Amino acid sequence: MKEIKKSLRIILSTMLISIAAVAQDTSKYVLRLNLPLIDVPQNTSLPYTAPSMHQALELSNDFYELGFLGIDKLGNKLFIPKTKPYSKWRKFSNHIFKYGLSLGFSKYGSELPIPLGVWAHEEFHRSVLGVNSISSKNGNWIFDRWDGTVYGVSDSSLHNLKNTKPEQLLYSYVAGVQYEVLLNKKTTLDDFYKKRTLAKNALLLYNAYYVYNYFKFSTSALSDSAKVLAPKHENKNPTERDYAGADLTAWTYDMFNPATPFNARDSFPDGDGVNRRIGFSDLSTEAQNYLKEQKKLSLLNFVNPAIFFINRLEIGNDFSFNIFTQYAPTHFGNSVALYIPIKYKKYDFLISAHNYKSKNYTGYGIGLGVYNFYLSKKIESDLEFNLWDQPKSFFDTKGVFGGNANLSIKYNLNNSFSIYGSVVAKTRGWLMGNPYLEDNLTSLIGIKYQIVN
Repeated sequence: MKEIKKSLRIILSTMLISIAAVAQDTSKYVLRLNLPLIDVPQNTSLPYTAPSMHQALELSNDFYELGFLGIDKLGNKLFIPKTKPYSKWRKFSNHIFKYGLSLGFSKYGSELPIPLGVWAHEEFHRSVLGVNSISSKNGNWIFDRWDGTVYGVSDSSLHNLKNTKPEQLLYSYVAGVQYEVLLNKKTTLDDFYKKRTLAKNALLLYNAYYVYNYFKFSTSALSDSAKVLAPKHENKNPTERDYAGADLTAWTYDMFNPATPFNARDSFPDGDGVNRRIGFSDLSTEAQNYLKEQKKLSLLNFVNPAIFFINRLEIGNDFSFNIFTQYAPTHFGNSVALYIPIKYKKYDFLISAHNYKSKNYTGYGIGLGVYNFYLSKKIESDLEFNLWDQPKSFFDTKGVFGGNANLSIKYNLNNSFSIYGSVVAKTRGWLMGNPYLEDNLTSLIGIKYQIVN
């Protein structure tokens, strides 16, 4: 704990000192790739070593970047003539073509068994299970199988996790949709601070829809039908079945029934173990109403101007900003955040406010970020700091005070390649994109590649 607090003080001091530095320019970026090579302690402590939660996020984003680059190049090749003027009609048609293809790629490409949306969604589940010493496999991987599951987990492992660390089981359920929410935050900020030749607006729309649609399914009779029909197509061996069944109904059921043993669920028909799927009708009236309320709150993820092609709101030449909200289910209930990214001259800032709510407690948080600061001609830094007062659990009437700080230093080898190192220190509490709920100190090393127009 002392080491964490010391790291927080050091990083915060560096943040305050660095505000006098100069940020990099706002050139248009064609491509930005980030490959985190080392993420400790996850790469040394997870049962399967890699990828970590952060590596899964960045790797999937890299594949989206490559996909959008291809769409951008294809649209320009089809609609920009080599010998004729680029008319307004051709320009409009090019935009429509790119957006339609981007939306299709975001939806259908995300389901491919490669590092894209569904793969990373499952990796976020696996990371939380992994830091609790539960090994699992990704069921959306080209060298494994293609069915959008996390499998390889026994009923006894889930029973023990709920019995000893119920908040960790709850976190594992909702970590999946937290991926879509976090990717939207990353994408919105990236496309705000650095202008793009083709912004990923369609991906923002799809991810917001994905979260809402998952809640819509979970609050309907379809979840009951899936509980009855899906087992007919599932393996009789529990370890070959998806560990959660349906994430959000399982989350609501176990959150409202913390004392109910995991193995008290209905028996799996014509097979071993329990039916892990929870239908909407399995929930109490209070739990059903709560889940319906979460569905409404998930609409906050659409409150993002970048979804509607407004990546920046510019006021004069020196000042621009944006404002967006995000909702995420958590192990204690939910988190609602307001983000305000700001560009003032060559300075990039992020101000955020957070509301953390459980059944019996409401806490608040604040955040500050300073990005893309040149500490010298070749060295840049990103600095983030958050403070929070979060509920301990869904039924608890007390909160936990804490925070996190993140310092990242990047060395630009040339105009395209750079290497970086990051240190993330956090106290007890939940931080989206971090699988640990206790104190944690994470170190990352990676490489970045960019193409600037």
